[in-house]
Amino acid sequence: MWGLAFYAHGKLPKEIPGHFGFNGEPTRYDSKTTFFILPAAFSIAPIILLVLARFRFTLFNKYPYLLNLPAFYVNISKIPKERQTFWINRYFEVIIFLEAVLTLSFLILEYGIYHGSLAGKLPTWFLFFSLSMPVWLIVLLLLYFRKMSNDMKKDMMS
Repeated sequence: MWGLAFYAHGKLPKEIPGHFGFNGEPTRYDSKTTFFILPAAFSIAPIILLVLARFRFTLFNKYPYLLNLPAFYVNISKIPKERQTFWINRYFEVIIFLEAVLTLSFLILEYGIYHGSLAGKLPTWFLFFSLSMPVWLIVLLLLYFRKMSNDMKKDMMS
């Protein structure tokens, strides 16, 4: 994201659209340095998720309620201690996957804004992508958590 921002800063004119309407047309113009707001804002969520994944065992040992998926939280204590590490890692695989997908999605959005700044209008796919991204991301997460919950129940019974 930051690489695209620096690249875009060198290619964009001094004044770029600072805001686009729903029709994709610019409604306000700003200095091209405002393009650096995008990677700064888009980096917050992925960085938080990476920090959570990095300190997962510290978090689980001190604050187990933070792993607040009900099926996970209720069932983790029923699994032998030697298998709990496996399930905590599996839980955080989702967090790392979410971080990667968010980063890619934000990069696509940033590219769309860069393209729109050059063309004077957002690409036609931009509105659909930005509105549908949260929906498909939530559906993917729910499906994965359901599968993980079922696998965890099987592991408890064996």
